[in-house]
Amino acid sequence: MYRLEPVRVYYLDEVESDPRMVARMERMLGAIELPASGVQKFSHDEVPGVLEDLQAAWTPEMVFTHPVGSWGRPLVFTVQDLDDTKPEYEAIVSTLPEGMGLGHVHQLLGHIDTARCYHEREDDWRKNYVCWPTKDFGTMVGCPHGCQYCGAGKSSLFTAIGLNIEEFMEVAVPRVIAERPWQQCFRMIGWAADHIAWEPEYDCIGRYAATLAAHDRYGHFHSTSANVDWLADVEHRDRLIGIWSTTCESAAQDVEPGSGPAIERIEAAAKCQEMGIPVRFKFKPLMPVRNWREEHAAIIEQMCALTTPESIGFCVVMWNSVDSLAAKVDLDLLDPELLQRARDASEEMEGVITGPFPHDVRSEIYHFMAEQVRRWDKDVLLYISTESREMWDEMSPALGQRPESFFCGCSSVALPGRKLAASKDCPHSTYKRLEQEPV
Repeated sequence: MYRLEPVRVYYLDEVESDPRMVARMERMLGAIELPASGVQKFSHDEVPGVLEDLQAAWTPEMVFTHPVGSWGRPLVFTVQDLDDTKPEYEAIVSTLPEGMGLGHVHQLLGHIDTARCYHEREDDWRKNYVCWPTKDFGTMVGCPHGCQYCGAGKSSLFTAIGLNIEEFMEVAVPRVIAERPWQQCFRMIGWAADHIAWEPEYDCIGRYAATLAAHDRYGHFHSTSANVDWLADVEHRDRLIGIWSTTCESAAQDVEPGSGPAIERIEAAAKCQEMGIPVRFKFKPLMPVRNWREEHAAIIEQMCALTTPESIGFCVVMWNSVDSLAAKVDLDLLDPELLQRARDASEEMEGVITGPFPHDVRSEIYHFMAEQVRRWDKDVLLYISTESREMWDEMSPALGQRPESFFCGCSSVALPGRKLAASKDCPHSTYKRLEQEPV
């Protein structure tokens, strides 16, 4: 795993109830060469004091210190509640320091969702998104990366890590598979996490692959990391699909501190491909930095030279207004002409989830990206991720896929080998034609 340098490390006293959890924590601490004396135990009653100490020890600005500031984020080892309960903890909350809330208490005490549904059809129709409905797994909250656009990456106070992985694989994974027999591919993602950055010491992905194999399912890992050599020793790695969120080099360095350089992500995918693990890429979020055309053209050439991905997707940074993006990302890093066009369209894009860049800007970027890929690879499947119905209507010819039934990166039905496992329970994506829209 990464050679982290956390300014604080805590563990919940309940971790000591299972020697497997203790061993997992000790492996991870050994990987960062942290002596036992540097780890503090806490109980339920001590949660307010722990949060006060963490708040004093860590601030979001530390993400941008050098060389890898985000790797200093505190760690909290806990026991994940596999029943997905969310107690109110009134007595604890009433004594929390200012700025702390129930969500922080839940993370410390292991009330971390085991799974979440994403892109339910009615929700996507309301937001004007096109994607595939899915249910994803998570065993932790937080990440060692400090991506500016990510609230957790830039501002989270600590990373909460569930240690009861064996129990998770015995209970949580089979439960969700039984609930969703049509779903063939399940993503281990979070929340706001990058699981492979913690391996092999965390010993989650290998156990996940074995559990998926036992149920004849497949699993995505989603990463901006280059930490993949350990996957060569995973027995059931044929059940895994590697997906990299990638970007150009300046965006990786300036917007995603602590993550892997863009070329290292591609080299990592190449290693996985040699191991027999299918690889896919997403330029998501695609940051239109200064010189974005030349930089993305260069990294796409490397991507197509070093790997044979099953799919490549694009998603211009969205979910923001110009003002809210400015609160997260240094706008001086962005293409000034495209940024001005976003400012000019700010009234038009108010409340639009694909903002701040208007349709014509995003379209220009997508057409450029698709053209660059086709210079080097005529066959790889292209798509746009969580984009609007209107954008799919325009881009479908250039992408070569239909919005109703497209092969993307981490779909619930995107099997290895560029095969869709659509069924009567999930016959198509969340794309919906206007005339079919409910009144």
